[in-house]
Amino acid sequence: MNRRQQLAQLGGVGLAALAGCLDTFRSDDTTVVVADRTGQRALDRAIGRLNEVAIELGTQTDETLDRGAQESTATETAFEPTPHYKTIDTARSALDTAADELEADRQSDVELGREYADSLETLVSVTATVSDDELSAEIEEVGTIFEEADEETDDTETDLEQATTTIEDRTVLLDEARTTHETARTSIDGLDDPRFEALPTIDLDRLTDGLSTLGTVLDAQTALADSYGDLLDGYASLEAGREFIDDGAYQEAEAAFADAESAFTAGRKTVAESRDEAPAELAASFETAHCQSSHLQSAAAAFAEAAAAADNGNYLTAQEHQDEADESLAAAGDCGDE
Repeated sequence: MNRRQQLAQLGGVGLAALAGCLDTFRSDDTTVVVADRTGQRALDRAIGRLNEVAIELGTQTDETLDRGAQESTATETAFEPTPHYKTIDTARSALDTAADELEADRQSDVELGREYADSLETLVSVTATVSDDELSAEIEEVGTIFEEADEETDDTETDLEQATTTIEDRTVLLDEARTTHETARTSIDGLDDPRFEALPTIDLDRLTDGLSTLGTVLDAQTALADSYGDLLDGYASLEAGREFIDDGAYQEAEAAFADAESAFTAGRKTVAESRDEAPAELAASFETAHCQSSHLQSAAAAFAEAAAAADNGNYLTAQEHQDEADESLAAAGDCGDE
């Protein structure tokens, strides 16, 4: 019997008709003993519930990867993990029943069902993270701090601290999701193919494809967060350098601007290496981050030259370089406007 025929039987009247404990049917000539199907029904029920979760996850990961190719609303793309966790818990309860009722030679099927449940649980967790629109929005919001980089305000330090805290918090979540993703990969790779194929489960390829899709999005989100982390570090050094300039501490300013340029360069490299692999939904964010990092890098280099010139008493040259730096900062603020 092929997989589709097996799936068609799940929940069918054929199984329902066999419900109950050991029964006997007596005819005029024979007595037929009917096997107790409680354990098999419980196993089939558990696999069916787990298949539901797997199919829903497949749909969600497809939407996550394709989001951005067409307009969508938060309602359409929102992912709520709680119902899936409940379904998995229901499946686990059915597996416990199957373990109690099935013979010893069927316990390996029950254990495989539990491995299936564990794999799906980790996939739900990762999907919840990468599909979190709020998380992505907060990471992108960090980039707005550079929109007024050419203007020093009283709120600059506070805004920088808040943005840095946001990136640090989101990076922790992404790191946790990456660890969970690796756990899911190990779990799915550990499923025994012949036994898995023998049960009425979905194709294992669907799980591995979904895992790969989640990995693509997770890698992109992590790269974007890492890049902004570097840009914020650079921006802090840039602000420190500007304060040194105001105080006439030109050597200290030059050193701070050199640190800023180094951080901006690292941020630009991270986003440049990852943007070609980023899913459509993050393409614009990557372009904005790359644009910002490029202009910020130029600004830091120009500021460093201005500080060096001022330290040598070449104030006219220093002013020219500072004007160049201000133009680059203004350009960084315009990134993403188109």
